Formats: sequence, C-alpha cells, structure tokens
Amino acid sequence: MAKTKPILAFLEDAWLKQLYVEFDSICFQFRIKLRKPLFEIRDMKSQWGQWDPLTRTITVSRHLIQSHNWQQVLGVLKHELAHMFVSEVLEGDASHGSDFHRACDLLGVPEEYRGAGLDLGEPLRTWQEMAEVPEEDAVVLRKVEKLLAMAESTNENEAFLAMARVQELIHKYNLERVLNRKKNRYVSLVVNHRKQKVDRLQRMIAGILTGYYFVDIVFSDLYDAQENAAHKTMEILGTEQNVFMAEYVYGFLRQQSESLWSHYREKNALKGAAPKMSFQTGVVAGFKRKLDNLEKTRVQSQRQNPAPPSHGIANHQSDATALVKFNDPGLRQFVKSRFPRLTSIKSGGRVLGEHYDRGRIQGERIVIHKGITTKGPSTGGLLGPGRG
Repeated sequence: MAKTKPILAFLEDAWLKQLYVEFDSICFQFRIKLRKPLFEIRDMKSQWGQWDPLTRTITVSRHLIQSHNWQQVLGVLKHELAHMFVSEVLEGDASHGSDFHRACDLLGVPEEYRGAGLDLGEPLRTWQEMAEVPEEDAVVLRKVEKLLAMAESTNENEAFLAMARVQELIHKYNLERVLNRKKNRYVSLVVNHRKQKVDRLQRMIAGILTGYYFVDIVFSDLYDAQENAAHKTMEILGTEQNVFMAEYVYGFLRQQSESLWSHYREKNALKGAAPKMSFQTGVVAGFKRKLDNLEKTRVQSQRQNPAPPSHGIANHQSDATALVKFNDPGLRQFVKSRFPRLTSIKSGGRVLGEHYDRGRIQGERIVIHKGITTKGPSTGGLLGPGRG
C-alpha cells in the first residue's frame, strides 16, 4: 500500500492539471469567457460531478475518472461548466431549466449529459446504449444486414451485386432523409487505437467514410487518465444509423487490410513497416476505386432509367448526391456545435510502388459483408445492443 499511495497521488495531481487544460480548451473552442474555477477530485457518494457557486469549485468524482474513459469525464465536466455559466454569466437559477440548456448549447454539451440524473446510482450511458432506432430506419438496416449476409457468397458476381445494392440503399436512404428534411438525431463516436499518431491507413479509410457513408470525421486528442498520456482519436459524426454503418465499415477494412497483408507478407517473406503500410494503403485505394466504379454505374443507371418520384422526391437523384454529401445542414450544425474551431491537416508519406500496386489489386476484390450485429473491431456493433 505504501507504494500505491504516491502513485495515486501523482496521478491525481496530473488529473487536476488536465482538468485545468480541458477548461482552457473548452473556453477557447467555444469562445466563452469564464473565470478559472477551483477543481477538486474526491470520493462522492451520489454524484459524478458538482458545481459550488459559493466556493467556485467544480468537484469531479474520483470513481468517475478511475472507472470511465476521459470522454465521459469531459461530458460530466461540460455539464458542470454549464451550471457555472448559468450562475456566473446568465445569473440564472441552479436548476436544469431553459438557462441550463442554453448554456449546454453554447458549450456543446452532448445530449446524454444534459439530464439532472447524473448520479452514481445510475451508470453513465453512451448514446449507443440509449439509442432507439425508428422502425422505418430499422427496416433499412435490416435490409442492409441481409444483403451483407448475401455478400458472403462464394459466387463473385452475386457478392458484388449484393454490395452494390447495399451502396444503393444507403444512398437512397440518405437522399430521402435530406431532401424530405427528416428530423434526425446526430451523434458522435470516438475510435481510439491508443496511439500517439494517426497513420496514413486510418486517414485513407476516413476519406472513404466521408465520401460514401454520409458521415464527417474529426481527428483530435483524448487524454488517458490511467496512462497519463494523450492518444490520437478519430471521431465519427452523423446520424445514428450512418455512424453505426461507418464504424462497421471502418473496422471491416482495418481487419481486411491486416489479414491480406499477413498473407502477402508470408508469401513474399517481407519484413518492416514500410512495405506493410504501402501494401495496406494500396488495399484501401483499391477498395475506394471499387466504390468509385459502383457510384459511376449507379449514376449512369439512374440517368438511363429514372425512377418515378417517391415521397416527394423529383427525378434528379443523380444530381442530388452533392446535396446529401456536402449540404446536410443538420450534420454541419452538429459538427460545428461539437468543434467550433476546426483545422485541416494533409497527411504525407512514402508509398512503395510494387507493394502498393499488389495491395490495390487485392483491395478491388474486397466485398463488405457479414457481422453487422456482432461486436465490431473498433467499439461496437452496427445495430447496437438489443437491436437486431
């Protein structure tokens, strides 16, 4: 015990410093002015966090930091900062009324952290655990699931047609959603590989997700309280259904690129990180080329055989792709509420020609299939718990 106490004391000192870092970051990101409060970490019997206006202290539960990830700590911290904003800027009451929700909007507090019930009697739940997929959306997801099962076929033509149908369904669903101005719930999901940098492969897959799966991607840092270190993370933002799908595709492509590389490495007796990254980026590039060809085929088919209007949608579906991908006002607003200040980073890296070309050929053969309701390789299943 004598050895663990100094370690815990060191960690708690680091956690306190990180809370001040997060406070400064939140104030900067959301362009708000607040006087720095006192932060305290202690055992709390009934709450995850607390704001005391008399002592100007924000208290965070020790159990919260020890047993939850830092993203959840940030959710609780923002909740308490919203209370602080109400009492010191809006000069409102301490309840969870309209002033509190106005402060939550200004601070980008996630919906699941806005309730009054953030107590230790109830475990902190993620939006995946709280999600309720509307029946009309569940129907689409079930169709996608069946098609992905068909895509396991050993018949290459059948598998290709099943995947093409999946892409068509996803496109049609999002087109109708945007053009009909359907009310959606936007969410974000953090993928954390616990690494210090984002590799080229991850950025390439992110490009596929934003280009074909109707989500936005933000790369950022997330503190790890147990390791006292920051990790690079990839946050997927979009509607619940699109985020579920994008997360699944991301994990699937990571697994496929790893599996294909393992086989290629053994066959060619290769060593080192450079050939691996070159081959795997080739795999992802090949898969993207396949999606590009599917999209061209879909657009050409719609132009030659325009479908009759459905649900108020005119016969201009092929020309509406840009509207869906780049002009979803709900998604733009959600991303802005989460990240008011964003910067773009272009990734570089050397690619070895031979291995890249071999990987690209393998990537063009990939068919997304199966596993849609099972635990994925990143953070969860596509339909979520209990929603098969």
